[in-house]
Amino acid sequence: MRSERAKIFAPFSPLRGLDEAYRAKERVIVPKAELLCDRIEEINIKLSSLQDGCLIKITYYFDGGYKTKVGRVKSVLPNKKTLVMDTKIDFSDIYDIEILDK
Repeated sequence: MRSERAKIFAPFSPLRGLDEAYRAKERVIVPKAELLCDRIEEINIKLSSLQDGCLIKITYYFDGGYKTKVGRVKSVLPNKKTLVMDTKIDFSDIYDIEILDK
């Protein structure tokens, strides 16, 4: 009897997924910035000097916006143009990189 009564007061949403759709619409997507040649060259120099275990602060383009992360480098894969931390970051998505500790 008690479980039947609880069903009466359960929240009702006639339009399932509407809240999620509204949240998706509210999200602002930032276009990816085009870097100048000087900036690309500077990033490439920093990437070439990275070693496994270096502590870095990196800003990169991810999922429609820019994300900044501080962490240790697990590996640099120049043939795949990828930097591996706790996630894989494509070289072309890197906006800025700062080496904090070697």
